[in-house]
Amino acid sequence: MAAYRRRTATTYDTYGSVAYAPAYDGSAVRVPRRQEEVLQPAPRPRQREQVRRRTLERAQVQVREAGQVAPFAVVGFLAVAVFAALLILSYAQLAVANDAMVTLRGQLSDLQAEHATLSAQYEKVFDMDKLQAAVGGEMARPDSDQVTYIDLSEPDQVTVYAEERAGGLSGVLTGAGRVLDGFLEYFR
Repeated sequence: MAAYRRRTATTYDTYGSVAYAPAYDGSAVRVPRRQEEVLQPAPRPRQREQVRRRTLERAQVQVREAGQVAPFAVVGFLAVAVFAALLILSYAQLAVANDAMVTLRGQLSDLQAEHATLSAQYEKVFDMDKLQAAVGGEMARPDSDQVTYIDLSEPDQVTVYAEERAGGLSGVLTGAGRVLDGFLEYFR
């Protein structure tokens, strides 16, 4: 900081032969003395003329009066609400079905393990040597005339009995009632 003050205290910033003339400020014009400065009036700054700019004119917007609500819009919103409720209901049914499937798979694995255990116990009980000893020499393999074959080449036939479904408007109302019952049952 001291170096900065010392540098700015002198009136010259050059090196060489001009460096020893402190009155030289780097220009050929002589600096006026103090008395001459007092006699001459200080120059007045010019006032800037303000340019008048055009004001922005915004276009007038015509606003339409609010009209009546369209009946198709109301029907559309109601349809969207019904479909959203049906979507939620179907997701709930899917969750219930998935839960039942997981439960049944757990039961299936338990039953398969139990089947393997019971099959092993059955094979322990069914011993050919004990049977031969109990029956004696009377046990023999069956002959070809004693074997009977079952022909299963015919297709299976199944009859499914179900409740009758009503057609027309009554069927639609019955189906809608079932869907509504299922929806209400979900939220209980």
